[in-house]
Amino acid sequence: MKKHRADLDRLTIRTATADDAAAVAAVMNAVIAEGGLTLFDRPFSVDEERRFIESLGARSALHVAEIDGAIAGVQSIDLYSSVAASLAHVATMGTWLRSEARGRGLGRALAERSFAFAIAHRYSKIVITVLAGNTTARAFYAALGFEVIGIARAHVKLKGELHDEVLMEKRLAS
Repeated sequence: MKKHRADLDRLTIRTATADDAAAVAAVMNAVIAEGGLTLFDRPFSVDEERRFIESLGARSALHVAEIDGAIAGVQSIDLYSSVAASLAHVATMGTWLRSEARGRGLGRALAERSFAFAIAHRYSKIVITVLAGNTTARAFYAALGFEVIGIARAHVKLKGELHDEVLMEKRLAS
């Protein structure tokens, strides 16, 4: 536990910039390479990540968790739907942490920043999806106050195999 506290003492949470594209892609690609943790099934190039960061609107953010200046985690907060004004109060969120950074409070620190961002940008709830087999992520989100609201059966196909996806939501204080 002492080591984890030291990590948090050296932790910086900030909004990503286009200059972070390579480090962000490296974190996401490491999670993708582990398999079974995300619905993404191919690595992202630095250019793709740079374009994504540059495309974020005023109500979207990509937060990074740095320990001693090295990005160890990434969390996005974005509109649930960019085409339906009736869903303007709903955000979606995704979290990617390097395996060695998990269980150290980085995800919670990122979420606190993302929740504050969401409230400041008039979101009243966040809806996420998690692969059903990713029990660690499901427990993480449950500990943050997300509740399961449904399961999409055989929803994600990874390496030819179908996986269920769990739909979770968290209502935000406004």
